[in-house]
Amino acid sequence: MIKKKINEYITVINTKSGSLPFYRLDIWLYIVDGVLIDAGSNNILNKIKFPLQQEKIDCAAITHIHEDHTGAAAWIKNNLKIPVYVAVNSIDEAATKTNLPFYRKVVWGNREAFVANPMPSRIETKNFSLDVIAAPGHHKDHVVFYEKSNGWLFSGDVYVSRKQKVALTDENIGDAIKTLNRLVQLDIGKIFCAHTGIHIGGKEKLQSKLDFFLNIQNQVNTLKKEGLALKEIDKRLFPKKNLWTICSGGEWSSLNLVRTI
Repeated sequence: MIKKKINEYITVINTKSGSLPFYRLDIWLYIVDGVLIDAGSNNILNKIKFPLQQEKIDCAAITHIHEDHTGAAAWIKNNLKIPVYVAVNSIDEAATKTNLPFYRKVVWGNREAFVANPMPSRIETKNFSLDVIAAPGHHKDHVVFYEKSNGWLFSGDVYVSRKQKVALTDENIGDAIKTLNRLVQLDIGKIFCAHTGIHIGGKEKLQSKLDFFLNIQNQVNTLKKEGLALKEIDKRLFPKKNLWTICSGGEWSSLNLVRTI
């Protein structure tokens, strides 16, 4: 686990989630002038309790309800005694403990129920203003936090990498394309990603991912016009199955990407 201040106002906590020694995923948390962005997964809770208790945190702001972003939310709410903001449509889901498939329990762990607070349209700190922007795609109620004066985008799972070859069952890549189209209109200098850390040249990174999706979309549409079924298109574009597809029994798959793009 690494904790460091990257400037006067932002502290980063980076650790790995998962109990499989050969497959562990990075989780990045950001404390921005008293605002904790996301709450990690339940199975990193014991690693992050003390670092969080050392910081002055006024509230937590959650990009989306998935268990790798809300896993410590119940502990944060009950022990730090601060508001935990989620999208209004996710408040009821937050109030129920998750019952995850086995592989997700192993990688992230079940999230405990917590009492969430409705997300405001803007989060004001002593020094900054974080605009809350709807960013559906990876999740229908996903939001991002944009600090305009510095060009910072706290992006959750909107940008993890330039190329994305699998999608969750409830993910919608068509919506992700619309979100990226909106975000590239902003002056974004740095992306603060929940899984791959800090990326400079944020606007260019988002454009690159958008271009990747648009290329796949064009190929899918062309093959549809040729009469190919979705499964045939999937095999044509993504002949090799991803490890996530095998481990998840298809909950993560390239077919989900093809189906929704």
